Amino acid sequence: MKYLAAIIAFICWQSCQGLDLRPYNVTALSMFVSNDLNQDGFFTLDEMHSSFVVYDSDHDGRVTRHEYTSYVNLHTPTLHDLSHALYDDYDVDHDHHLDEHDFQNLFNIMDTDKDHRVSALEWEQYWVSQFVKYEHLHGHGHNGG
Repeated sequence: MKYLAAIIAFICWQSCQGLDLRPYNVTALSMFVSNDLNQDGFFTLDEMHSSFVVYDSDHDGRVTRHEYTSYVNLHTPTLHDLSHALYDDYDVDHDHHLDEHDFQNLFNIMDTDKDHRVSALEWEQYWVSQFVKYEHLHGHGHNGG
């Protein structure tokens, strides 16, 4: 869960600085460096699990929509809509809880070569596609470029 926290923190920092998320590939690679906790050049499922802990405010091993969006809203209210859209993507069974199968699904989507680790390139491709998909929610969809 730390990686999602780092993502939100990074986006928050950029938002607070008045910066655009573009170029998306640079933003994505910066996020990768922050989330590759052991700095081995790969993001693992264990690192993903570690990144989600910060959202689980009641420590029950599951992240509710309320926990996730409350954390985001506390740190950067301007990403409220984006946090809901990302949560909807992550919650594959739409049970309003993120848990092991949701984390595994997200990891599998990012791990395009199915080698059980996400390279910087795989990470970049996933996050660039997310940034483009949700441009209208982070306020930079009409600036060109």
